[in-house]
Amino acid sequence: MSGPRVQDSAGSLFAVGDAPITGSQTPVPPAADKDGTVFISLATFRDGKRCADTIKSIFDNASEPDKVVIGLIEENAMDDDFCLDVYCKNAAGVKSIEKKQIRADMIKIMTAEGREKCPRIDQVRQVSVFNVAAKGPNDARSLGRKVLGNEEYCMQIDSHTAFTKDWDKIAKLQWKMVQNEFAVLSTVPAAKAEQSEYESWTGSKSREVPRSCHVKFGENGLPDFPSPADAKAMDLEKPLLAHAWSAAFSFAKCHLEETTPYDPFIPYLMGAEQFARYARLWTRGYDVYTPTRNIVYHDYIPNPDGHGMQEWMRQRRKRIRDESMDRVMAILEQKDDAAIQHNSGIYGLGKRRSLAQLEKYVGIDLARKTGNGAMKDCGSKQWVPYDTSISPIENMFSKPTDLDPQPEFPLRTETVFYHETEQPPGIPELEIPDGAVAPKQQQLQEKSSSLRTGEVVAPPSSGPPTVLLFVLWVFGLIVWCMVFVNTNSGGSKKPRRRRKGGTSSKDM
Repeated sequence: MSGPRVQDSAGSLFAVGDAPITGSQTPVPPAADKDGTVFISLATFRDGKRCADTIKSIFDNASEPDKVVIGLIEENAMDDDFCLDVYCKNAAGVKSIEKKQIRADMIKIMTAEGREKCPRIDQVRQVSVFNVAAKGPNDARSLGRKVLGNEEYCMQIDSHTAFTKDWDKIAKLQWKMVQNEFAVLSTVPAAKAEQSEYESWTGSKSREVPRSCHVKFGENGLPDFPSPADAKAMDLEKPLLAHAWSAAFSFAKCHLEETTPYDPFIPYLMGAEQFARYARLWTRGYDVYTPTRNIVYHDYIPNPDGHGMQEWMRQRRKRIRDESMDRVMAILEQKDDAAIQHNSGIYGLGKRRSLAQLEKYVGIDLARKTGNGAMKDCGSKQWVPYDTSISPIENMFSKPTDLDPQPEFPLRTETVFYHETEQPPGIPELEIPDGAVAPKQQQLQEKSSSLRTGEVVAPPSSGPPTVLLFVLWVFGLIVWCMVFVNTNSGGSKKPRRRRKGGTSSKDM
């Protein structure tokens, strides 16, 4: 078989083609371009040296490095090599931090003088976590939103990743090719050790991209995607609709982080959370595509310093990890636990598509825990339409009652879908480029919507203005002074009454 095709690990070949879309609806066209900035979520656990190489690869290979921002979430011990410090030393011979020994068991970490000479250090926003508080990659990635700004595109990678030349230009062009505002480019990255085989025109894998075909259930009863990937796409002419998502490489518009934020309430999980997040984003209207070429490469060699998941995934934390898996299974309706479902909110499923539709699309049975080993459409998935009048932040399960479901975005002031309100969420109007036609339902919804893409969606006022509060405070202070201060300081003292039958000092 020649031309675009997919081949799985068993050697089965699947023809590649666009499966016919039922009905007249098509994906929502991309909104008008903004500034093209890219935010990269980079979480690392005691992997400073390889993390430093990753940052260097990001900036060195970007076609527009000025438009790249890195959100570094670093979990370290005090005597570890720090990612940004190693990067600065390698890039400019300067330190980003100074370590001062306070006592035998304590090191003070301070900002180093001259760190401003480190190239592009102002484009790295950092969240630091002590390694003993680490709860796994899922928890670390959930902290990335703390440093997410108003960037247009968001990418997620691992801390030991190499980038192809002009990766940012390629990723944005690939994303635009599918003509879907809710597109996500994702696949299990190819091995960094084989990068030359993929990059060279004469390489044996120059026309191949890893792709996941089969979904299997693990011993924990949760579905997951194989890593490395169990298939490959060859000679693709445009990104191919997929039924898998990888945490090691994901590229989409940043509103994905608003509508499908990482769930911080499933600590100590690794791998088991991938299908759950895929289910969440798919039911909220997002679609994953395999790119036509490799954009990043993954270093599959274990951390040379010996650090890894064995340090945070300890036996004494098994109870918490089991609770996390119970939460994931409840969200996927594998466990009948209404309390957990109704305590998920924005961290649960969406309402644009149903879980039953997802099972049919992927070819699995969540209740029976059967995978899709016999699937025959790995090369030609059919796009599943949805009602565009439903917002991607509308939740399948009700709002939690004992926790705030809305994550915080301290630096993101220009949101698309995110807002804190008790009212039903609305749909922002996407600016469609000239010549593109939006779906009919989308056009109708846009006419009635008051929100606009790119505008700041401010939370509604929940109390009196600050100025009014200040005036009331001043007034209260004046009244207090008049009542208590003047009363105590004014007037004459009452003479002391002599005790009956007593003797005064004058009589003595």
